[in-house]
Amino acid sequence: MIARTLLFLLLVLALPVWADAPITGFVVTSAGAAVGGALVRIQGTEVSARTDPSGRFVLPRGHRAGVTVTAWKQGYLNGGTTVAAGGELVINLKPLPDRDHEGYAFVSPEAPTFLQKLSIVFWKAAVLVTGNERLESHYAANCANCHADTTLPQWRKDAHSTAATNPIVLGMYNGTDNNGGRNVFPGYKLDFPNSAGNCAACHAPAQAHANPWGTDLNGIEGVARHGVFCDVCHKVEEVKLHPEGGYPGVLSLKFRRPPAGEQAFYGPFDDVIAGPDTYAPVFKSSRFCASCHSAKFWGVPIYSEYDEWLASPYAKDGKTCQSCHMAPDGKATHFVPPEKGGVRRDPKTVATHDNPGVRDREFLSRAIKMEFTAVRRGAAIEATVKLVNEKAGHHVPTGVPMRNLILLVAARDAAGHELNYLDKAVVPPWGGVGARGQGNYAGLPGKGFAKILADAAVSYPKFNPDRRAPTPHWRQARIESDNRIPAKGSDVSRYRFEAKPGGGCVTVSGRLIYRRAFKPWTDAKGWQLADTEMAAKEFTLCP
Repeated sequence: MIARTLLFLLLVLALPVWADAPITGFVVTSAGAAVGGALVRIQGTEVSARTDPSGRFVLPRGHRAGVTVTAWKQGYLNGGTTVAAGGELVINLKPLPDRDHEGYAFVSPEAPTFLQKLSIVFWKAAVLVTGNERLESHYAANCANCHADTTLPQWRKDAHSTAATNPIVLGMYNGTDNNGGRNVFPGYKLDFPNSAGNCAACHAPAQAHANPWGTDLNGIEGVARHGVFCDVCHKVEEVKLHPEGGYPGVLSLKFRRPPAGEQAFYGPFDDVIAGPDTYAPVFKSSRFCASCHSAKFWGVPIYSEYDEWLASPYAKDGKTCQSCHMAPDGKATHFVPPEKGGVRRDPKTVATHDNPGVRDREFLSRAIKMEFTAVRRGAAIEATVKLVNEKAGHHVPTGVPMRNLILLVAARDAAGHELNYLDKAVVPPWGGVGARGQGNYAGLPGKGFAKILADAAVSYPKFNPDRRAPTPHWRQARIESDNRIPAKGSDVSRYRFEAKPGGGCVTVSGRLIYRRAFKPWTDAKGWQLADTEMAAKEFTLCP
């Protein structure tokens, strides 16, 4: 027993003294000046401290050798070093680019071609020979080089990846149908044939940044055809909001791009040091999304997702756009494989990049809860529908005003025949006029939900000369009506049907569908856009 005790004491005494000591050190600039107020962190953890005016830090508890300690401060790239046995650490911080270098060439999200890979190898060798890191190949920064198996496949599923080439966007821009037929209302170029507009400021930012008001969506080239891609977002240092409107997309983004031969990436972590990375707090804020999702045209709120969120309980509770649209899947632990510098993280902090929205039925359907009841009242069947916006942090529907919901309510007897409808609430004309079997529901019992714009000017005589609503959002317009359901809000509507005495059982149903565009526009354009059923209920009432 005594021998075992002595052996244990010897082993304890043999442990390095530094194993239980705090981690201390200094954060300095590349010129050796102290950096006070820097945030120092054990990489991948919540253990952190701030440097004092002399640049010195003390992390509160000891850690084993080999862990990485990082540092960040506004205006600098992240820096870091590895803990060794004993001694104080010194972490060097390099400054961010001195300004935004407008000549910067955005890097592709996709993998380099064969010739580009040869270029990477050649210039990497040149760096090793000369020690000049500015000789590194431009293609070495392609996102797929590190993210091919993680965020890149998610982004490819995201509508942002096709923002510049989406046929629906181009059809609305040019006034064409799905087969290229011309002069098909609506179309921006039909109303403004001599203007490129500012659509590209959001849909093709990599090209529009040089000419936000004059970039034609028909002329998008090269890497800009990837729409809203990795390098565009990760070159944003800040977003400047313009409540007065008129500054969509790149007009509200504060880029801080590096000069030729250098690189800098902005993101939501202060401890990433695999490359020239830095932390930008705006990545954790809904303001990041506001540049394209809060816009007024002619002084009228058109894209109002951010504004709707800002007025909602979600904003007060600190639940951001990213909380839902970039929610962690609870499984992934890395953004980048460990062998390429990836940091293991808590799965709750690893955001996804597929941005689910109107194309994702399951995600869309979770937003609205339908409460449906039906009762007999004398010679009538009365159905009550309550729609609750339970989980969307903005109105439903939201986004471009052509998004819409249609609520259909019906009552049928035991033989399947529809009962006479006794009320006046019906689906509006933009729900589709024509054969019901083709998805035309105008005039049927129910309701439509949308922001409806009407022409406020008479300067568009060639297309839609009778100024029939809805009108497209680029025109000088007014909001004729807006009955969309706000976050945590609800809508209640009632419908009465004739119930003949002795008529037997009656089946009453309610169905809520989502449409990405008004049915008359969809038909004219030839778009193959299937309805998305968000909710459905059915009751059978018997005497």
